[in-house]
Amino acid sequence: MKEPRTDDPQWISVDLEAVCGIDWIRLTFEGDASDPLFTPPATGDPYSGTTAKQIRSSYPLEFVVEASTDHSEWKSVYRTIAGTGGVVNIQPVHPVRGRWVRMTSLRRSSSHPLGLSGFEVYGTAGDGRPAGAFLGALADRGGLPVPAAIRAVRP
Repeated sequence: MKEPRTDDPQWISVDLEAVCGIDWIRLTFEGDASDPLFTPPATGDPYSGTTAKQIRSSYPLEFVVEASTDHSEWKSVYRTIAGTGGVVNIQPVHPVRGRWVRMTSLRRSSSHPLGLSGFEVYGTAGDGRPAGAFLGALADRGGLPVPAAIRAVRP
């Protein structure tokens, strides 16, 4: 089994299969700033005394989200140096078009592997690409409007 990466930066990209209009992006990290960090005891059983609430993954404290139409030139969509993990809704200030969307973690909350459990890109399908699954109203979408077409990808 391959060991998880523990060095920074780390990145993941999503291929939308055509140049699309990107209205907003939702990243879902396994942990957030309120979660207790899993720290095994110095000796004995590494799982003794755990509460099953400890998170064994990290989230990015500093990260950037970028889009590209050609997979070579990248345009910054969002950047933060104060990431808190959990669900992060990103609505670009200016219209963005891209075929690829990339999230790069520059600094993590701990030495544990980066835990990204959801990477969703919402917007308008591009030429030659059928519209993605329509999700309708989302319970918690950060006050964002319901998108017309959606492409959701889980890593």
